[in-house]
Parts: sequence; C-alpha cells; structure tokens
Amino acid sequence: MIGPVTEEMLVLAGGVAAAVIGVYLVVWGVNGLRRTIAVWKSDPTPIGEAHLIDGTIEVEGTAEELSRTLRSPYDGARSLAYSYSKKRKERERNEDGEYETEWRTLESGSESVPFLVADDTGSIPVDPAAATLGMDNEYSDRTGDIKKTESRIDPGDGVHVIGQKRSANEADADLDDHRTYIGDGEEAPPFRVTDGGELETVARMFGRSLGSIFLGAGLVAGFGYLLLTSFPGIAAALGVSGI
Repeated sequence: MIGPVTEEMLVLAGGVAAAVIGVYLVVWGVNGLRRTIAVWKSDPTPIGEAHLIDGTIEVEGTAEELSRTLRSPYDGARSLAYSYSKKRKERERNEDGEYETEWRTLESGSESVPFLVADDTGSIPVDPAAATLGMDNEYSDRTGDIKKTESRIDPGDGVHVIGQKRSANEADADLDDHRTYIGDGEEAPPFRVTDGGELETVARMFGRSLGSIFLGAGLVAGFGYLLLTSFPGIAAALGVSGI
C-alpha cells in the first residue's frame, strides 16, 4: 500500500523534474556551442558554386523578392519575413503588497515567404518556413501603456543562411523555375536564416547556447542544494556541512 504523499515528496519530485530539464539544457547548449564553432570555422559558399554542394550548405548575400512579399502588420513595410508582438504594461500587487510592473503580451506571431539570396556569383531560393529566424528589430512604437514591435527581413537586407540544399520537387512552396533551394533537412544542422552576416549568426548562436548552459547548470545546482537541505542525512554522508 502506498502511503500519503508528503510535502517533501512533492518538493523532491519537482526538484528532480527541474534537474532533468537542467541536464537537457546543458547538453543542448554544449551541442549548440559545437555548432557555433563549426559555423565560425567554415566559409560561406559562393552561390554560383551551390550546384557543387550536396547536403549542408552555407551562403551569404542579399535577400531579394522571389514571387511576392508580405506587408508587416504594424509598420506596413514590404517584408520577406517578420515577427511581431503587442504588449501592455500592467501593474500587479505581489504577496508582500508591493506593486510590480510587467509587460503582458496581447498578441504575437510571425510569417515568411520564400525569397532569393543573391551574391556576385548568382542566386538561390530559400524557403524559411521551418527556419530559426534571427531578425533585427525594425519597428518599435509605444503609445501609453501599449508597445508594438516588429523584427523583419526586408528586400535588400544582408542575410546569412545555413540549411540543406534540396530539390525544388520536394518544396511545398512556389519557387518559380528554380531547380534547387535551401530549406530544412535531416542532413543539415538546425536550419537558420539570420539578418546580417556570418558574425551575427555566430553571435546569436553563441548567446543562445551559453544562456542554455547557464540556465541548465542553475537548475541542476538548485536541485543539489534542495536535496542537501531537505535530506540532511545525504549531506552528512557526503561530508557537506553548513548548508
């Protein structure tokens, strides 16, 4: 017969769950650092030589319209990819009776269309639907307690792309008469499209990976502290005192 669930058991279960998530985040971050180093060491392929590449491909160039563009929801700009959010500043009283301010998201979303990446040697379509998009903040407006922001890739922006070269026959999107494109795939590392050059891609990847490692390590350390303080016998067995 299973005894009653105690508060200590619930706390321990929560700690174990946090530790598991922490380990996952650390592993994800370490793998991300490895991918970041690989991107830093490699050089983008001239697009005119893309036909010589199979599998993973890295290119850098200018984003150009392929068949159509989008209109961003707030700024009304011609865009190839965007994300947006509208937030409201709210004040709430916490448990201590003090007021805290936070920005609550009212609406958010993203959209993209296939576009061309061109350099001096040629151009190739990119279908960014499944990509991780690294976009700069192009629009910000605040009226009272409402703040609207847009991050975009617009025609004429410099972009850096890492993905998998694929046959146009595999694409769901309209790629005009192009025979190949860059998209997502099992042979490629995480598919990324970044507003800017290789340096911006590396900086974004490094920041995300390092943040994941720190957060994961913090969760694991928190679980260790919880374990030692909740179960003094374990701390004594390990020769840890003063916790």
